[in-house]
Amino acid sequence: MPLLLIASITCAGGLFLVCFIRYFFLKQKYTLPREDSVQDMKMPLPAPDFKGFVRRFSRMIQIPTVSWTDLSKRDISQFIRFQEELVDMYPRVHQIMTREVCSEFGLIYHWKGRDPKKKPVLFLAHYDVVPAEEKGGEAWGRPPFSGLVEAGILWGRGTLDIKCQLAFQMETAETLLEQDWTPDRDIYFAFGGDEEISGMEGAGNMAALFKKRGLEFEFIMDEGGIIARDQLAFLKGRPAALIGLAEKGFVTFQIKATGESGHSSMPALEGTAISRLAKGIVRLEKKPFPRRLDPVMANMLERFVPYVSLGLGLVFANLWLTRPLVLSIFSKNKSTDSLIRTTRAVTVCRAGEQENILPSEASCLVNHRILPGDSIDGVRAYAQKALNDPGLEVFLAGTWLANDPLPAADVGGRAFGLVQNILAHTHSDVIAVPFLVNGSTDTKHYRDLTDQILRFTPLVLTPADVASIHGINEKVSLANLEKGLEFYIRLFCHL
Repeated sequence: MPLLLIASITCAGGLFLVCFIRYFFLKQKYTLPREDSVQDMKMPLPAPDFKGFVRRFSRMIQIPTVSWTDLSKRDISQFIRFQEELVDMYPRVHQIMTREVCSEFGLIYHWKGRDPKKKPVLFLAHYDVVPAEEKGGEAWGRPPFSGLVEAGILWGRGTLDIKCQLAFQMETAETLLEQDWTPDRDIYFAFGGDEEISGMEGAGNMAALFKKRGLEFEFIMDEGGIIARDQLAFLKGRPAALIGLAEKGFVTFQIKATGESGHSSMPALEGTAISRLAKGIVRLEKKPFPRRLDPVMANMLERFVPYVSLGLGLVFANLWLTRPLVLSIFSKNKSTDSLIRTTRAVTVCRAGEQENILPSEASCLVNHRILPGDSIDGVRAYAQKALNDPGLEVFLAGTWLANDPLPAADVGGRAFGLVQNILAHTHSDVIAVPFLVNGSTDTKHYRDLTDQILRFTPLVLTPADVASIHGINEKVSLANLEKGLEFYIRLFCHL
């Protein structure tokens, strides 16, 4: 047998051996029970008044705290009403905790703990919601601000995004205070009223206040990840808790083209401002940002190794070799493709006033969600290179807050381990994994107050549930809410 063939077989055999060793190592590592970072996780817990919780949560849904990009449409009285009704709903919270109203769009609570030497923790939520307008043939099955409870389902805008998070936190605090329970460390709550329009008036002001006071938090917890059921086909129906440890950045650029105005019967030979802009957009679309696997996403796939088929397990366990294959698979679907690169979307175009007049200017807005490792400056430079036209100006749109990606929290840290352990008791069938959030949350305002930010809501959601967020027929099952409330009670008891 030729030496070259022997060497090739030996190398192939060695490669397969390395791949299998890596596979079995990760399978054992992520199947073994994690040593609890808290004591006596099975301790008996106070029983909440669940029926009362549902009534109170329904009241929250009935208050239409709608955020509009056009601020003239915003009904500030509803935001004030929401803040005031919380006082009535949670008397013990308002008797024991310090409450600060930071305008109509910010609400802070401070719950003093037993040990002032321990770093406090901060829980976030927002009480504004997106509009619930019906479009085309789409219609709500139940009125969006009815808070109707029917057949074990609570209907309404905000049931999933994200008044549920606020309700979980307040209900847990009220339940524990009724038992004269005091946390080991200080707990803060910061509830924003304008997250859906970037959070500048709510979270922005509250974060600045915390920073001015010199506060630092052990960890911060907000929305972002959920328990995904039937959303990852390779798990064959098993739910995965997607705990957001990292978050994409956000920036919108305006691209502007100028041209010669005048009568439409005599257009310039090189075309109009609109055609120049259109050609630039086409060049942009032909040069998407490169794909790559962020470390958080790589660790997520590795943690799936014990729960997938042998073939897929080998792929996930050996990303050093299979990364190109994984990137190719992810690129086939818009949801997964958005997790492996910076995305851009042309969302608004403006040009022209009348059909027989040449416009002197044409512009568009291009929204980007920035993958960790990229930056606003890098995105701008990439766009200018792709446009390949010095006559096309690129500048910040100046509408919503732009921010670079937030650094990832530590997957080996206490916060992630705590959530993972509690899920093992409240949602025993889920696989807890780190996740990259490709949306934008209020956590961007708090990035200077801790390096441990988690984004997670303990609700089990199907693809249809996720589609109802910012869509029609947003609703949540009472069984889902009951498990979510148990999660928070356990979490608070073990902080």
